Amino acid sequence: MSKQRGGNGQRLKVNEKIARELRNRIRRSELRPGDQLPPERQLAGFFGASRGSVREALRALELSGVIVSRQGGGNFVTEALPGGATQPLSQFLERQREHLLDLSEARQMFEPRLAFLAAERATEVDIDGLRRAVEEQERGLQDDDVEAVFNADRLFHQTIAAAARNQTFITLHNYLSDLVRGGPHEEIENGSRRTQSPIDHRAIYDAVASGDAPAASAAMLQHLKNVEGILLDALRRYQGAIADLPRESASAQPGPESAGGGAAL
Repeated sequence: MSKQRGGNGQRLKVNEKIARELRNRIRRSELRPGDQLPPERQLAGFFGASRGSVREALRALELSGVIVSRQGGGNFVTEALPGGATQPLSQFLERQREHLLDLSEARQMFEPRLAFLAAERATEVDIDGLRRAVEEQERGLQDDDVEAVFNADRLFHQTIAAAARNQTFITLHNYLSDLVRGGPHEEIENGSRRTQSPIDHRAIYDAVASGDAPAASAAMLQHLKNVEGILLDALRRYQGAIADLPRESASAQPGPESAGGGAAL
């Protein structure tokens, strides 16, 4: 893969190179509206990159409206390739940032108290459920099963809420979980988040299992701060990747081949 540089003269990261090359191929009509992109594993082999880098490139293209992801169906080129819609996209990402900060602030005020109460009130069944959720998340990470990792993540937090033994808190937690499910936590794919969360969850589990309420509360707060920092960093990187994508009109003439040496996907 040839070295490429962005508009600021810095060398592009792998995910940025992949996003740029895929968009170039769409502009040259090598990939047409409605076409399905190859699976992540195949793209990773083609570009000589990790599946994580491919996944981040695809997410950047999805956020910019170049492709659409269909649950269980793969990624498809959109019917109309956006042209120079940098400002609306930057506004969308800024709204995501504001949503993330609002939601993170609420969770940091609320969920450490749930962990505190869980450490005081958890039964053996609750503790076993937390242990299994952490182990499922760790297995999903090893298997690169993103859906399994996210499902285990939700299960862990749900089990903490249930262990607090306060129905009002459980109802509030379910409401916050719905906001998380529809917000940037779900829309921003990030390998660092998937790697860090099981580490944080195991620290929370250890504190709850030992009945150390202050430690459980502190571990939960640190976990939520870690998630916030990782996702904000991901948003910044997506903004950088999207801003560096070519902005020529869809009718631009084909240019020289870049990454991949011009081989068909």
